[in-house]
Amino acid sequence: MKTGIVYDPIYLEHRIGTHVESHERLVTIMNFLKEKKLFDDPNFKLIQPRKASLDQIKYVHEESLINEVKEVSELAKVTGHIQQLDMDTAVSAKTFEASLYSVGGNLTGIDEILEGKVNNVFATVRPPGHHSNSYKCAGFCIFNNIAITTEYLFREKNIKRVVIIDWDCHHGNGTQDIFFNGSENGEVILFNSHQDGRTLYPGSGFINDLGHSKGEGKIINFPMPPRAAEDIVMIYFEEVIKPICDEFRPEFILISAGFDTHWTDRLTNMGWTYQGPANYLQKITTIANKYANGKILITLEGGYEVDKQAIAVYNCIQVLNQKSEYMIEEKARFSDKEVLNYINNNLIPKLKDNLKYFWDCF
Repeated sequence: MKTGIVYDPIYLEHRIGTHVESHERLVTIMNFLKEKKLFDDPNFKLIQPRKASLDQIKYVHEESLINEVKEVSELAKVTGHIQQLDMDTAVSAKTFEASLYSVGGNLTGIDEILEGKVNNVFATVRPPGHHSNSYKCAGFCIFNNIAITTEYLFREKNIKRVVIIDWDCHHGNGTQDIFFNGSENGEVILFNSHQDGRTLYPGSGFINDLGHSKGEGKIINFPMPPRAAEDIVMIYFEEVIKPICDEFRPEFILISAGFDTHWTDRLTNMGWTYQGPANYLQKITTIANKYANGKILITLEGGYEVDKQAIAVYNCIQVLNQKSEYMIEEKARFSDKEVLNYINNNLIPKLKDNLKYFWDCF
């Protein structure tokens, strides 16, 4: 069993000053993995990313967006000052280059898996991507890494059925926008779980958002109430994700992994532990092993308590490598009765009722 870890110092060159989406996120992760001597273990492989081509970026993004990122990065270089794409999304002199390597890190990871060099991959990349749609960067995100990777599988790797699981605490609205009408090149299901958009940016991702045309019934949102611990996402897996995947039979699973669901995260209001994402990943690997020969690629999205995120990433990498006994755990946390009642008696039944028109399993 070999697990790939994508990383390159270019990801630290997206330097945007005093910002929660700081290069320190990756510095802390990599220092922790080195402290745990992960790279001394032959079961883990450090993967050097390549730069994605502009044609590959255009799989999901309009040329105007690509040009804007390039031009604003050049402006940052000329002026020596950080520039803004919007109120949240900043650009430095090296952002355009780092973003091409962020996408390219995911594509390199795909190649390594499909060529049999590794079994699965954790792409420790930035800038993140899941809030950016075809024409607009947003929410700290530049190019939509997971969406481009999906199209790469369809267009260049002859994969026809992909499942995306986005567990970032913020709704992956950019990925949803890109695949709302499906893809012309394959079939993709997007499972989003996130804090309810009525209480958190970007204010989207509700159970009536089901997709349209070829994407109808394949956009599946699970808006969790504040205070929900990871026991809630396990219900979503058992009641919704597992039966749909058993019907869909994905050939590849991609994960947008945000670690901002932790109970201490400064931007969110959830109740997960730092073993929560890894416990969820263990469930997901059962689907990957059953239908996709274990093929999973995880790409990093959000997570703003850098020490907690580093432990959570480490735990996920151990699960990918079938070494869950090495996970680091804190005291378990559980959702309160009010949250559980809302999920079991309201959200799950309504979501299943919406999906029964598209999936035989309901």
